[in-house]
Amino acid sequence: MTNPTEEPRGTARDAIRLRPFRLLLLAGMGLQLGGWIQRVALLWLVYELTGSAAQLGGVAFVQTIFVLVIAPLTGPLADQIGARRSLMSATTLQATGAVVLVVAVTGGWASLPLLYVVSVTYGVGQSINQPMRNLLVYDAVGRELLKPALALNALTGNLMRVVGPSIGGILVGFFGSEFAFMTQAVLLGASVAVVWMLRIDVTRAGARTSLLSEIGSGIGHVFSNPPVRTSILISFVTFTLVYPYMQFMAVFADELGGGATGYGLLSSAIGVGSLIGSTYVATGRGGMRTMLWGGAIYMMLLVIFTQMTQFWVAFGVLALAGIAHSLFSTLNQALLQLNAGEEYRARVMGLYTWAGGLEPFTVLGLGFLADKFGVTNTLGSSLAVAGVIAALFALNQSRTEEAARRASEVA
Repeated sequence: MTNPTEEPRGTARDAIRLRPFRLLLLAGMGLQLGGWIQRVALLWLVYELTGSAAQLGGVAFVQTIFVLVIAPLTGPLADQIGARRSLMSATTLQATGAVVLVVAVTGGWASLPLLYVVSVTYGVGQSINQPMRNLLVYDAVGRELLKPALALNALTGNLMRVVGPSIGGILVGFFGSEFAFMTQAVLLGASVAVVWMLRIDVTRAGARTSLLSEIGSGIGHVFSNPPVRTSILISFVTFTLVYPYMQFMAVFADELGGGATGYGLLSSAIGVGSLIGSTYVATGRGGMRTMLWGGAIYMMLLVIFTQMTQFWVAFGVLALAGIAHSLFSTLNQALLQLNAGEEYRARVMGLYTWAGGLEPFTVLGLGFLADKFGVTNTLGSSLAVAGVIAALFALNQSRTEEAARRASEVA
């Protein structure tokens, strides 16, 4: 097991000098920009057709339910056939769904059942897409440069989060949903081409064992590795109780009087702050305690956001939350890969994605509760519970590190 206090040395400049990593950043920008445009266009189209928070929760449910089934398989999949090939296949599936939406909306036969079907293709692709991208960062730069490389990856991702929803809102507002989906399809197709140029396909498995055996060994490694266990548990809390708020951003935008363009702006606000937070991690600084306190602050700021009644004040609170979220999310992903044993790294990242497997059930339930009690009360309560849990994790980690420091001084 890797010592969680070890800090591999390396700079963002060293990482960006590597051609495979530059290509990966470019592909990631296309994937994430297309993903944000799709999110805004699809959820706004659902809300426009139904006006129901429950239907927003339903679409989010089918997009994310596949994490429960597929995410545990991504580790063995990467071990056996390589993360690059897996990523190309998943992205092609998502691009196909975007093309179907272009044809449907242009032809005037878009319907709620069709949106659910296309959401399935997006969900399957995303369940594979996310862990494979994280694994490819390690394959492109190695252990020493992982933390600054992931920070740069997060920095470009947050930049896409800033411009993506805004572009999506503008495209939907001025040109219609079909043009937004067309843009997404082009971006995803271009990303597939760039990923193909990477020529990185690391297969990690030696003697091949059964699929269930590989998944079981990955779970066993998580429970026997305290730092990895902490990262997975806090990820479970975040995926389940925190991230669902993003699926209801259209409702917040509507209640704040922002419309489709305002929806895009609110969706990008977290990314604005995250640009600042990512620059801190890119220096190679930050550890478990910083990650956990960042998560607790992020969640509490989201609670404040749900109570806002002025659009630009709400935007500002989300931007502040973005700073904390960047520290939390980027450090968590880096620490997972640094603290996991090399032979278990792909499986651990698959389980990290799987930690969000209950999110669709939470989103579905929150959608129905929001229709009954209001989105402010429902999401505010969910976020507050998560914030308290994260603060308890952070306090425990602070005490543990302080005790270790005092013990080392005595020794």
